[in-house]
Amino acid sequence: MKIRFIVNPNAGAGDRAGEITQAVRETFGDSEGLFEVKSTLKKGDAKRLAREAVEGGYKVVFACGGDGTINEVASQLVSTETVLGIIPGGSGNGLSRALKIPFNAKEAVGLAKKGRVRAIDAGIMDGRYFFSTAGLGFDAHLSMKYDKRSSGRRGILPYVPLAVLEFFRFKPEPLTLALGENKFSRITPFMLTVANTEEFGGSAIIAPGAVPDDGLLDLCVIKDIGFGSAIMTARKILNGSIETSKHYQRILTPSAKVRRSKPGAAHVDGEPFMAGETIEFGLLPKSLNVLIKQ
Repeated sequence: MKIRFIVNPNAGAGDRAGEITQAVRETFGDSEGLFEVKSTLKKGDAKRLAREAVEGGYKVVFACGGDGTINEVASQLVSTETVLGIIPGGSGNGLSRALKIPFNAKEAVGLAKKGRVRAIDAGIMDGRYFFSTAGLGFDAHLSMKYDKRSSGRRGILPYVPLAVLEFFRFKPEPLTLALGENKFSRITPFMLTVANTEEFGGSAIIAPGAVPDDGLLDLCVIKDIGFGSAIMTARKILNGSIETSKHYQRILTPSAKVRRSKPGAAHVDGEPFMAGETIEFGLLPKSLNVLIKQ
């Protein structure tokens, strides 16, 4: 058996590489095979290390880190026989929570021996894979601002004051939206999220009950709202009751296309980037194999 563990040392507290190495030793002992731990130094390293593992015939590649690290690794395993293992280490952990992956490192490593494989869908936005959520609007704008911070505390809590500040700076833009082969309709959303699982991460649920292997995307729209309504909407997202909001709409669709007047912010699994005027959403059904509990 050949298993590679790709660790983002900046995710979580303490010596993550050392913790994973110890968990590997305790789990596999004298088992025959290759069990190696690789640490990343910068964005893109996880993607390169995962691609090398696929080319090298590794059976399982574990991603240890937050949603960004998991996305980098998983993107290289789509439509391959190599299985994704996850050791949650970030602040959001959207995919980990959706698949009920253990947060304890030793338990997560142990899935290589005691777990089972589940094939899930891979969402596609503008040519990039996502496995939890992708979108446009305020969440993409906020992710971009958060990512540009040169320093400061990471995690969910710093989002709160930043979100309040950026709410008053953010200007929703008119979009035209098409679902499948339907004609375009014009909307001006505060948020437009396309979900493969039910939450952004950190228990913030945008698509309650979303299933990651049903061959459909959950397109969630929150209408342009004022500050008071935004506070109430945020509470509903955090307590899992967003479907009770009059400002919220969800549509199941295998694909979607968005057009806007100019390029702007977008995100896949919380990782921001600049996308163009026309953006297509789609998916590859059951194209990613993931280790989960029995």
